[in-house]
Amino acid sequence: MHSQSPPPAALQSQPYRQHRIILVAGAILIAVAVFIGALVFYIMQRHAEQFLSNNLQSSLQSRKDLTVSEIHVDIEKVVTIATRPFLIGQLRQVNAHAGDASAREALDRAAQSFLMTGFSSLAIYGKNGALIAHTGSSILQPDLAVPIHNAFGQVQLLFSGGLVLRVAIAIADGGQTVGKVVAEMPLPELGKMFNDAKTLGTTGELVMCASDGGSMVCFPSTLKSRVFRLNERMPDGVPLPMTDALDGKTGFVQARDYRRQQVIAAYTPVGNLGLGMVLKMDSAELYAPLWAQLHSLVLALAGVIVFALLLLYWSLMPLVGRLVRSERQAHLTSASLRDSEGRTRAILDNIDEGIVTIAADGIIELFNPGAERIFGYTGDEVIGKNLSILMPEPDQSAHDRYLEHYLYTGEKRIIGLGREVCALRKNGEIFPVDLRISEFSVAGTRRFIGIVRDITERRAAEAKIMHLANHDTLTNLPNRNLVQDRVQQAIARAQRANSRFAVMFIDLDKFKVINDSLGHDIGDLLLQTVAQRLTESLRTGDTVGRQGGDEFIVLLDSLNTPEDAALVAHKMLLSLAAPYQLNGYELYTSASIGIAVYPQDGDNVETLLKNSDTAMYHAKDNGRSNYQFFTQSMNAIAAERLQLESHLRQAMERSELLLHYQPLVNLADNSIAATEALLRWPHSSLGMISPDRFIPVAEDSGLIVPLGEWVLRQACMQLRKWHDRNIPLRRMVVNLSPRQFRQPHLVQTFSGILNETGVDPRWLGLEITESVIMENPEESIIRLKQLQALGIELSLDDFGTGYSSLSYLKRFPIDKLKIDQSFIHDITTDRKDEAMVAAIIVMAHRLNICVVAEGVETEAQLAFLREHGCDQYQGYYFSKPLPDNELSLMLGSIMAPA
Repeated sequence: MHSQSPPPAALQSQPYRQHRIILVAGAILIAVAVFIGALVFYIMQRHAEQFLSNNLQSSLQSRKDLTVSEIHVDIEKVVTIATRPFLIGQLRQVNAHAGDASAREALDRAAQSFLMTGFSSLAIYGKNGALIAHTGSSILQPDLAVPIHNAFGQVQLLFSGGLVLRVAIAIADGGQTVGKVVAEMPLPELGKMFNDAKTLGTTGELVMCASDGGSMVCFPSTLKSRVFRLNERMPDGVPLPMTDALDGKTGFVQARDYRRQQVIAAYTPVGNLGLGMVLKMDSAELYAPLWAQLHSLVLALAGVIVFALLLLYWSLMPLVGRLVRSERQAHLTSASLRDSEGRTRAILDNIDEGIVTIAADGIIELFNPGAERIFGYTGDEVIGKNLSILMPEPDQSAHDRYLEHYLYTGEKRIIGLGREVCALRKNGEIFPVDLRISEFSVAGTRRFIGIVRDITERRAAEAKIMHLANHDTLTNLPNRNLVQDRVQQAIARAQRANSRFAVMFIDLDKFKVINDSLGHDIGDLLLQTVAQRLTESLRTGDTVGRQGGDEFIVLLDSLNTPEDAALVAHKMLLSLAAPYQLNGYELYTSASIGIAVYPQDGDNVETLLKNSDTAMYHAKDNGRSNYQFFTQSMNAIAAERLQLESHLRQAMERSELLLHYQPLVNLADNSIAATEALLRWPHSSLGMISPDRFIPVAEDSGLIVPLGEWVLRQACMQLRKWHDRNIPLRRMVVNLSPRQFRQPHLVQTFSGILNETGVDPRWLGLEITESVIMENPEESIIRLKQLQALGIELSLDDFGTGYSSLSYLKRFPIDKLKIDQSFIHDITTDRKDEAMVAAIIVMAHRLNICVVAEGVETEAQLAFLREHGCDQYQGYYFSKPLPDNELSLMLGSIMAPA
């Protein structure tokens, strides 16, 4: 038989473990005793500090109150003297008759009588500052003189062997100053107050100081017998307690004083007198009694600890011996079992994967904590049950058949292989797992072990990445890549079914105006709302995606006829035209839609998108807020437009553009009021290209901004030349394009060009169409006022052809209103045009706006305008637009002196 006695090593360790327990218990006892002692000392320390804090603050408050009372009482004494009727009457007599001896004697007697009330000196001065009466001994050169804040006069606190208050009060008679009284009073009570501070202890000190520029000047204190000066802060930047007192603060602090000694101090301002007071004592003196008590406490505590340790040793030694022997026996009995089971359980319990073992009949035998976390079952709930409870259908029904087939034939499809399958949680949730199954045998019995990893988060992350790669982050619509993929799929389906579908390219009208004027946050909300409305306008199988910016693409998956696309486009236009309520704004927008139909408008993704984009631009050219089907002629128009844009860029680079000028004439005297600069493009091969063709191209492409700046600069330079040649043309008028007007730095740009060319802003006129202004009336008013503030004359061009909002017209800061030539053309034959023009002239004049008629070509038109009071006109009747040299000749002949 094996011996049950412990091995030698265990026997040797027994005394060691007994002494270790005794040492631990003793250490705990010592720690507790030390903690209690430290706690008692801490309480004593805090109690001493609190007692001293209350004592110091109470004592300081009493001294402050005494100081304030003494000073105020003495000031009031002097005020009483300065307001005595007898004194005022005698002073009035002396001021009137300087040689009045009786009045002077009366004042001398009065001054001497006041010495009996506590004054050390008193002087009375006349109106002109001459000394009239004086008694007592005045301090001429004090060691320190500090001004005292008060509401009566000039008051100083002096030190010359003691504290003295000097008060100078003006003497008034009927609101006029007739002299002043200057009195000095010793303050013995305050001096005694400083000496009393010694009762606090050998280091007790009362200090009173005043601010003096960047430092502090202090009266002699308990510890310093002379006047001394202090900095407001210690060298390390920490303020002195006196600094806080002079800042109006009251409190108690442990800090270093001016001697760099650690002190406990109370500080306070002395009323509103401009003085600070500190009462303090050294920390070492405060804690000296505590350290003496601590010595006694430590000795007593050490005795208690020694006695307790001896008692502990005698009481615990037998008990500890029995406990150690019992614990050793239990350890020997279970060590082997703990080692084998512990290692296995630690592995099973601490891995993230779920581990499930089953018998050959599919019954679960082991279900580790990882599996419990994954499936939601406890081990007790599943052990002894079939594995199929962890599987969704159809795997649940097929599991037993597969296991039986494998055991019978040995054919395996999943044993030893890893794969992703679906699993079933206790709550019924189906989720993805990574599963690896292995086979093993125990005592000849086959078993299976499955290692399961939950991959739900990985699948979700993969799905999120895929979604982000194929969807727009702002609107959550499919992005361009996903839309193109769906168009490609639609092509494949249409080829198989010999069917049709449509691609629609949608661009929001004037979205940039909203985005620039109201900010990107509002712009983003608008895009999100548009995306929602487009989605709601489509069928379930259709797709709407965001191309980018304010552009969207719609795929109508199947069409019976192309007209079906028109119905959808009409529905979308109506939906997008409805008002938008966004963050307190009511906004309106519309869309231009281009439609390309498969297969007639393209048989691949790129062609369908390009042709729908071309059709969309055609919709914009046709007034916006409409839809257009693609036609082959649009390709030619688009190509021509692209070529025209390229030629225009080259013309700007080669300086091929030029300006013509058309005069504006005053009807009153037929004089030239201004000339309008008009852009012309003589192309080398295409001839003179009309502005109606190239200006819209410049506007859409953004070339209009540098082009407009070039026009303004050239027009200003030409005006400068005419003025240098003594041709007194009053104003040059330049047209302002919509895109130019929306530029955020428009005013700064125009101001810079005017400064560069040396043209006075009052010589410049700008013409803006009312449709441009009405895109954002409130923003336009601000921009127009900024331009008008420079001195520029503002004209509202083509009036009557746009919005013509009369409610805004009266608010627009415009100087001129130009009646569009479409109204002028038939004013002699069409009664409606006559009435419209006459009404516009009357209305403008009532608003103090000058009226200009455009397109005047006949004498009859001119006569009508003159009869109805039109101010100016412009048109071929007077002159067509002329190059600068021809207009120079005209201006020279018209404006030359007779």
